Amino acid sequence: MKKIVYISVVLSSLFLVISCEKDFREIGGNIINNNSFETKQVTFEVEIIPENIDAVRADNIAINQLGEYWLGVYNNSDYKRITSSFVSQLGFIQNPKTSDVVPASSIVSNGDETDEEEAALQAQRIDSFFVLDRVILKLPYTATSIRESTDNVPKFRLDSILGDATRNMPLKVYRNETFLNSLNPGNPSESNSFLSDADYTGTEVLNEDMGFEFFPNPNDTLFVYDRNVSNTSGVVTGTYKDTLKLTNANPFLTVPLNTARMKELFWDKFGDPEFATANAFNDYFRGLVVKTEGTEGSMIPFRLLGTNTSASLEFFYTITRYEIKAGESTLSPKDTIGSSYTFPLTGVRNSKYEPNPATNAAPVNSFVVQGTAGSKAKINILNGTELQDLRSRNILVNDASLIFNIDASRDTTYLPLRLLIYKDNGEEGEQITDSYSETNSFGGFLADDADGKPESYTIRITDYISDLLNGTETDNLPLVLRVYNIGTDSPIVNGLLDIQVRSYNWDPRGVTLFNNSTTNGEKRAKLVLSYSEEKENN
Repeated sequence: MKKIVYISVVLSSLFLVISCEKDFREIGGNIINNNSFETKQVTFEVEIIPENIDAVRADNIAINQLGEYWLGVYNNSDYKRITSSFVSQLGFIQNPKTSDVVPASSIVSNGDETDEEEAALQAQRIDSFFVLDRVILKLPYTATSIRESTDNVPKFRLDSILGDATRNMPLKVYRNETFLNSLNPGNPSESNSFLSDADYTGTEVLNEDMGFEFFPNPNDTLFVYDRNVSNTSGVVTGTYKDTLKLTNANPFLTVPLNTARMKELFWDKFGDPEFATANAFNDYFRGLVVKTEGTEGSMIPFRLLGTNTSASLEFFYTITRYEIKAGESTLSPKDTIGSSYTFPLTGVRNSKYEPNPATNAAPVNSFVVQGTAGSKAKINILNGTELQDLRSRNILVNDASLIFNIDASRDTTYLPLRLLIYKDNGEEGEQITDSYSETNSFGGFLADDADGKPESYTIRITDYISDLLNGTETDNLPLVLRVYNIGTDSPIVNGLLDIQVRSYNWDPRGVTLFNNSTTNGEKRAKLVLSYSEEKENN
């Protein structure tokens, strides 16, 4: 409906210009420059107030899947050091078994079976002995294949890693003891939510190696482990090698877990009430907390869910089969079958961001915008009498842009690709008009200078300024500048308009911008307004 109003206003204004009427209504996005009007440009100062972000919403309850679950530490002296971990429930498996249900010795022939019936009986005269081999946590990396046609082996590039990927980082997998309820415990008719600073109880470490360390390695495309062959008493009598490889040989992180303990927690209880239903299972085993520890290294993005590369808890087991051959009464070795039970990291999941203050504070003439539990800035525009002065004049707004230049004296290795401006309405936030009325030109993207170096971010707020001047927007609310979050910051979802801005943010990148200090000269943050105004002699 509002788009129709814009079109009507544009047509009315053009008609009035052509007919040389003295009065005209202010509209946005149309440049007028003829004998009756002249185009001018003016720069307005803005007020910038940096603000800390303590936590953001980081669960998947409302959106099914975060774009990225980060693991590791991003330590850049110019920005907050952020250590990221995540917690996840496990998917439920129905009726897993660890033993043969019908022993071969119980399959008895009557002696008068036909050949076909005897063949069917013989197929049942098999005893299967299950042995748990190994338990691992499997986390597929976000990777891009760079394999050339001449390469003999797969070759990958790990995507979006921040920091020093060559440094080992400690990693521990904890048993989560906090129930991850998808419904609000205080009001079960509403969905629950978790912030990135949520605490989880549980101190039991499930690692096989308590000193386990890792670094993101694109060559980690295989996991080799031992399969166990057993006798008819279930005693292991030998081993053979097996290999885990993902579809398309995608690289993955493998965290070996304590097999004996996981056998107690899972394998030995598969037939118990704790594994009878999904609800019982989720209450019994409330998930995993995957946590890196330390202050140096890198931060790695994981998607957790994928078509063929889902993160999972894997129980590798081997079935050694013995058979009673026709005419015999004792078991003879038949074969071995390697298999696994897969518990995907699904259900309720939440990221945890632990921020620490930057080593190097921003210069007095700059401010920092950083995603996740980083920082943002409140932007006040058209201060004092500026808005009222503009409202009192008959002007046509052609363009209004907020410009923020990058302070290149600070680290620019990992910059946000886009920033977002929205209205601070006292709640989570509200999209400004241009974000959906002028989607293609709204902007906020990182721009380079002529030498290809990062230079600035420009956000066009033409319609918003127009609405302020014509009274459609009655309140000149503070604006908020923060890192744009792909996936949740678009105002149009599945063709529907949603103007609420939510606090989700999983991009830990940061940028230092020049503030409004006059010492920054032309590099200072500013609002540049281009408008057309009727000439005085008309």
